[in-house]
Amino acid sequence: MIPGIDVSHWQSDIDWAEVKRSGVKFAFIKATEFPDKRISLFVDNKFRANADGAKANGIHWSAYHFFRTHIDPVIQAKVFCETVGEFSSLPPVLDLEAAGSKGERLNYKVRQFLEEVERISNRKPIIYTSSGFWRSYMTCEKRDHTDWARFYPLWLAHYTSLWPNSPYPWIGWSFWQNSDKGTLPGIKTHVDLNWFNGSEEELIEQFVRVEGSANYSNTPVEKLPNQVSYEAKYVDDLNFKGDYQEEMQPSNLRYPLPETSNSAEAKYSNQEENWIRSYFFNQ
Repeated sequence: MIPGIDVSHWQSDIDWAEVKRSGVKFAFIKATEFPDKRISLFVDNKFRANADGAKANGIHWSAYHFFRTHIDPVIQAKVFCETVGEFSSLPPVLDLEAAGSKGERLNYKVRQFLEEVERISNRKPIIYTSSGFWRSYMTCEKRDHTDWARFYPLWLAHYTSLWPNSPYPWIGWSFWQNSDKGTLPGIKTHVDLNWFNGSEEELIEQFVRVEGSANYSNTPVEKLPNQVSYEAKYVDDLNFKGDYQEEMQPSNLRYPLPETSNSAEAKYSNQEENWIRSYFFNQ
């Protein structure tokens, strides 16, 4: 596995050169959100600086949109893509952790957003969520309401020292947000820590847009059924009361270091291994 982070304006100014030196290989960066019960778009005021900093330092990166249900999902998708521009590295990300509806209706809204993002960007979006949220709001009526989600990569929020289980319908996760209490050189505040379930070569092959690489743009999509129809614009009675992620676990977790050898997979120098040991495996 390789380490990464996700950031927003809450991390203030970031020294991305130091972040790179700490061993970070990828970063998800907040771009947009329609705040609770508001109709004006919030663009994270650190988004562009963070995106430029990650790119300049060779960190694989992408942007995420914090999804709300009181704004037309297609409008959310359009302004998200317009704000980011080209998704030239990792695919776009849907941050799904706030509920103003649930069950079949919420599934429909989420699919509208994802399909419009894919149509505009020609990239298969990643879904960020937690098992607790997914069970409470997405599969709460019928599990098969979420069968469509198996076509999308999962970024799972789960703060635990144990290997996290993926919610239905996924059989595994691609990214794992394991802590929101990380500390790294170059970042003055706590920061979310993540793992990619594979090597950097596998990350590039599966997700990074480079010439000749796979980026999920050709993965088949199960389209919305014709018989389902909702009004495109409505305001729900919002009931989001905070973070629905899994219960916080102790932050002083210990992880075994991966085995290294003289093979191509042993790609870190001793200096880089020491950085990773200090800042990722000993949080």
